[in-house]
Amino acid sequence: MVLETNHNIAQYFQLDELNQKLLIENALLREELLKKNLGVNMYDTLMETTHVIPAQVINNEFQKLENYLTINKGSLSQIESGMAVISREGVVGIIKSVSRHFSTVTSILNRKLMISSRLNKTNTLCTVQWNLQGPSVADLKFIPRHIKFNIGDTVSTSGYNAVFPAEVMLGTIMSYQLPDESPFYLAKIKLFSDLSSIDAVYVIRNPLKNEIDSLQIVL
Repeated sequence: MVLETNHNIAQYFQLDELNQKLLIENALLREELLKKNLGVNMYDTLMETTHVIPAQVINNEFQKLENYLTINKGSLSQIESGMAVISREGVVGIIKSVSRHFSTVTSILNRKLMISSRLNKTNTLCTVQWNLQGPSVADLKFIPRHIKFNIGDTVSTSGYNAVFPAEVMLGTIMSYQLPDESPFYLAKIKLFSDLSSIDAVYVIRNPLKNEIDSLQIVL
């Protein structure tokens, strides 16, 4: 019994070490992909500073009106407030506050968070906002009534802000209607990221964020 217990403990720590290695490998792969999507291949110095930081979720809320996550990386890992957080499946949220070793993340399951998005089929800009209807559903807003689309069409980030790069997946359209006289559809999407069981995330450092923010300040 003692030998079996020791063996199980050893397996546990070996599995944890393997998971950490996989997180780092996935982060490096995502980093290369994001560099291509951001179009920074032309700028060697920017390529060097674009970085994807793997982290593990140590606390997760998804049943409140305003939900947050906590991850096990902070300022010592070069994480700052305002950075994008994604998972293997898609968007997770935005870094809210940071300590030396930990960070809190404003979850996509937070009514206050609105994400600039794009309907991929038509390249139409829109907005994703959580609708309080469970951890897998959100509203898709501001699609003009003349746009044609179908159930199952995909939605991703637009890249039209300094937080999320373009083409990070958000979800697929699950329902829509067009009220009389309304200039926009009422639509809902099924989110790709399952925030009810998320365990690992990736934080994206955008080297252009401060420069973009400085140009968008309203004088």
